Amino acid sequence: PYNLNILQLNNPTSIMWWSVALPGFGHIILCKYLRGFLLIVWEFTVNVNANLNTAIYLTFTGQYMEATQILDKHWALLYAPVYLFSIWDSRRVAIELNSYSLLADKNWNVSQIPSITIAPFENNYLERKKTWVSVFWSAATPGLGQIYINRLPSGFFLLISWLIILYFSNTIDAINYSFTGDIQTAAAILNPQWVLFIPSFYLFAIYDAYVNCNGFNKLYTKQQSYLLIKDYQHDIFKSSTLFFSKEAKIMNIVASFKHSTYLELALDELERYGIPKQQIFAIPLTEKRMPDKNKDIIRGSGLALLDVSFVLGTICSIFGIIYGFVLPAGPVYWGLIGLAIGLSLGFLIDLGLHKREYNMRKKKKNSGEVMLIIHCSKEQLNQVKQILFDHYSVGLQVLEDPFTSTIY
Repeated sequence: PYNLNILQLNNPTSIMWWSVALPGFGHIILCKYLRGFLLIVWEFTVNVNANLNTAIYLTFTGQYMEATQILDKHWALLYAPVYLFSIWDSRRVAIELNSYSLLADKNWNVSQIPSITIAPFENNYLERKKTWVSVFWSAATPGLGQIYINRLPSGFFLLISWLIILYFSNTIDAINYSFTGDIQTAAAILNPQWVLFIPSFYLFAIYDAYVNCNGFNKLYTKQQSYLLIKDYQHDIFKSSTLFFSKEAKIMNIVASFKHSTYLELALDELERYGIPKQQIFAIPLTEKRMPDKNKDIIRGSGLALLDVSFVLGTICSIFGIIYGFVLPAGPVYWGLIGLAIGLSLGFLIDLGLHKREYNMRKKKKNSGEVMLIIHCSKEQLNQVKQILFDHYSVGLQVLEDPFTSTIY
């Protein structure tokens, strides 16, 4: 009731990148919460005590002696092994989970997932959520997007961590001074040790919400597809229904739907109207184009769609903050400028590398995902059509003899 924890295909290279950005992030995407939270706490503890972020800032601004003096070598020497382990282990786990995800899909394990769980303090249910809403709330405050999609462990952890980072970095006060034109005060009060955590946390929260919202929508689609195949593909329909019936009072309606709860509500209303399950045939379009080899799916190759945007957004934002301490506009403005440049440049690169995928998504946006064939009498035709349109059918056609080209 408090979380959705699923097996889904993840690109191991993308998972590795988020472990590079901050140890533990890659594991959280994979729903390995305990390991991920432990690594993030380790990152905070060792990085802060070693003054690692401050040393990075001083190094990139040319203050090498100061960087050497401020770096606590006792803590710094503990950092490298765990940092490298986080990167290696996240890729290893991603590859293993991809293998299990393929097996789960082949065995229709989605059929064992209940569509709703109700507990005394919380309820959880499968539904199709809007990815842009999860992105919006994560952009407003990291953690809210995860709460929206009911990933409560990572949502609360990110939300609390974000508050801690903002408090110790003095970011809110610095933003206020920057927007009122007092750039020098804004740069003076910002704590480089904590502020350099911000780009990684901020963009990770958006990415994690986006990726997992998509994953949960796919889970919903698979679960509903199983339900439709199980309940609305009766042998009676196959043996008795003629598509182009010569009987004047018998006809078939073919309607297209997207996967949603409205589809199930439409089916329920049709049954209450008097159309039994034996006269309804549902065809989920479950076949998807996949890479030819399972090896390519399991191990991944390069970065996935939109990943380059988040990678460059994180890197450019970090460098914007670092050099913002010595540039006229200050770290707040340069951090935002770096973020905008990185995201824009990354999106253009993504668009060039994955133009075909973008075009396919654009075409699919208004297309149907489930086909319904409803066998009914001529007297029931208008009411059935009304029920289908009331529940957001993408489109429909009535098949009758003689065949007409009328579009309803």
